[in-house]
Amino acid sequence: MAFDTGIFQGRFTSAGTAVGLSFRSDIDWINIYNTTTLAAGGAGTGVEYKWMRGFPAGAMIRYQKLAADDSMLPAYVAAGGFTLIDTSDQTLGALNNTVTTISGAAPPLVSAASTAGLSDGDVVRILNVPGAQQFGGIDFTIDNLVLNTQFDLAYAPVIVTTGVVAGGTFRRVPYDPIFYPRRRYISGITQAANAVVALTVTHGFTVGQVVRFEVPAAFDMTEIDRLTGTITAVDLVNNTVTVDIDSTAFTAFAWPLTTAGAFTPAQLVPVGEDSTSAVGITLDDATDNQAAIGIRLEAGADSPAGVLNDVIYYVAGKSFAVTNE
Repeated sequence: MAFDTGIFQGRFTSAGTAVGLSFRSDIDWINIYNTTTLAAGGAGTGVEYKWMRGFPAGAMIRYQKLAADDSMLPAYVAAGGFTLIDTSDQTLGALNNTVTTISGAAPPLVSAASTAGLSDGDVVRILNVPGAQQFGGIDFTIDNLVLNTQFDLAYAPVIVTTGVVAGGTFRRVPYDPIFYPRRRYISGITQAANAVVALTVTHGFTVGQVVRFEVPAAFDMTEIDRLTGTITAVDLVNNTVTVDIDSTAFTAFAWPLTTAGAFTPAQLVPVGEDSTSAVGITLDDATDNQAAIGIRLEAGADSPAGVLNDVIYYVAGKSFAVTNE
């Protein structure tokens, strides 16, 4: 019987945030060693973490120091550990997350009784929320998550809501489309000598990429529709890009009201990249397949991705599975 095996190893320095590790094949187990806490951690400090195929999402075996020596206590923990990832799987999350309200604040705040499976930085798709229908079908990056209570739509525009907007749902969008760079929904466009464009989802664009605007009449700034520009600056804090298009005299960009009816979202579409070659513009910039398989490590003092500046080593592998049931 033929089967694939392999051992992968590596290291990283924690940024205090969750980490996705990609491998050349799917894995069946992984061991994590936090050498920072191994060297200096005291009693109750997480130092080693294990996962095996068959564990539920988020689960792990965690080893904590009993004291400032080498003795350790293992425990099975159901959350804060490991989750398999396959970014080629574009299946949306469950359609049972009811929205209680969406506010007209900056940024809009979504109240919901269940936020299971969400983390800051995830993307959600809003669906059929009364009083906020203009967000229907749009993807947004979330932030400031309060478990089973609320989260912000980090880069969404301020909208006019109709008071209480109970009803409707949201779905988690697990991964980006596999080809980079991705088209993104537009949150706003300034009137400026070099237009600044805000996007609803963490965009991933870089300076030099060429993009085309698709702005329907519902968003008012129709003068920019179908224009092509080169990205000249990127703002990672505000999730914006600056393009070499003078929008000073254009009609102000504005989101439709909830009563506006159906419309096509405004989008920024990658069409190429700037080039210093004789041909000028090359149109091969949206063909980079970035699909990956691997595993996500959650961050924290007792989680495998550790805290800021922790030095983490890992060994992972694929094994032949024998089931004895």
